Amino acid sequence: MTSSSSSLAAAAATTTTWADFKNLHQEIIPKHIIPPLSSSSHKGSSGRIGVLGGSERYTGAPYYAAMASLKAGTDLAFVFCAEEAAIPIKCYSPELMVAPVYNAAEFEKEGQNEENASSSSSSSHVSTTTTTTKLIENMVSKVTSLFDRMHVLIIGPGLGRDPIVLRAVAQIIIRAREVNLPLILDADALYLLTLEPYRHILQSSKNNDGVVVLTPNVMEYRRLEQAFENEDELKKALDGVIVIQKGHHDTVTAATTTARESSMMMICEEIGGLKRSGGIGDVLAGTLGAFVAWNQILASKNKGGSSHDWMVASCWSACCAVKKATRIAFEKKKRAMTAPDILEEIGTVLDDMASDVDSKL
Repeated sequence: MTSSSSSLAAAAATTTTWADFKNLHQEIIPKHIIPPLSSSSHKGSSGRIGVLGGSERYTGAPYYAAMASLKAGTDLAFVFCAEEAAIPIKCYSPELMVAPVYNAAEFEKEGQNEENASSSSSSSHVSTTTTTTKLIENMVSKVTSLFDRMHVLIIGPGLGRDPIVLRAVAQIIIRAREVNLPLILDADALYLLTLEPYRHILQSSKNNDGVVVLTPNVMEYRRLEQAFENEDELKKALDGVIVIQKGHHDTVTAATTTARESSMMMICEEIGGLKRSGGIGDVLAGTLGAFVAWNQILASKNKGGSSHDWMVASCWSACCAVKKATRIAFEKKKRAMTAPDILEEIGTVLDDMASDVDSKL
């Protein structure tokens, strides 16, 4: 652990707001948290984000996540979604690169065929399984083929719970782990982790050093706890994973059962708004995507791997940003506040958080 990350770990218990954090770490924020703007930047150098979600029923969530990453300051955002969701999402914004990766009606039909075939002849079941396998492989290929164009992949906003889609997503998670692509798992991607076949999926790769961030609310975290026999099993499944427990105060934890890194916790006590509207979690997921991407970019520029502690701090900083944006939006709109109002404040908040960073250009 470096001296800077040691000081961060020591200060974490007393750092609860961005103002506190900046007072303690002003000089190293541009090295680990928020990259300064530069005339030498090129398209994509400030972050390329992928969002895997968006189903026939849910089209707003991936839009909010992708746009939040752009409003925070990243350059490019991909959305991988169902064909049925692609046109609506494209219509929301021309800034998003929308890639349909499966047909929801086709997956639903094949799921029904699987169910029928499982109770009929074995030959029919084999034929159906082969078709399902091809559908899954096609979806997985369409996403993984663009891994090298992303700094981070957010999975879950608007994903839905189609069983075949979830099987494909499980394979995508494994592939991402194999190549160290950072992952943010939100919403129905968290539901996936509660299902018996996938409970230990985050530890299934030989290479488990990549970044994984989970963003459960109170109910989602409770379901995760209930999915495992005991606390030790849950800890093993989430070893090395950063967990953000969303609430009145967001708690960012990176606990580990091994000696490879120390455990660390940071609590965000920034004041948010009083209105809880749909889409705020998606805005957080997208903002997290920006901060995780920046952490990776800055680590590369500093010619060193991403510090475990600084990744926790990056996630905590994203929580601070969204809380601040939510408070500003609520002060303006009160009961009428919705997720788009928060999106409009993200840029202003990030400019304020990065004011000292950018003033040194």
